[in-house]
Amino acid sequence: MYKIVLVAFALFGAIAAQHYYQQGHQQGHHEEEHYAPAHYEYAYDVHDDHTGDVHGQKESRKDHTTQGEYYLIDADGHKRTVTYHVDGKSGFIAQVHREPIKGYQAPQPQVHKVLAVPVSHGYHH
Repeated sequence: MYKIVLVAFALFGAIAAQHYYQQGHQQGHHEEEHYAPAHYEYAYDVHDDHTGDVHGQKESRKDHTTQGEYYLIDADGHKRTVTYHVDGKSGFIAQVHREPIKGYQAPQPQVHKVLAVPVSHGYHH
């Protein structure tokens, strides 16, 4: 008797799981059809003289095509520029270009002098 009940529960569970999967699968395809095409553009630039942080990026997307570029100044004074694009299912395709910056001097770390001052605890015996 117990074996029949367990088999019935297992069979019921398998049928319920299949129904749940089919409903979710159909619903997922239905939802994808309602998404609006993606369109955006953005850009930013950072130039911090104090830290030497120089970098930026720009990117645009229309439907399934994304293209962009980002750049930064490497520690050795070269500007690295990466141009990329994605078109449909092609994957991420990038080209990297590096060029030295004439006259580039990396920011020097600032040294702060700290004076040691003896501390009196004020204990008197």
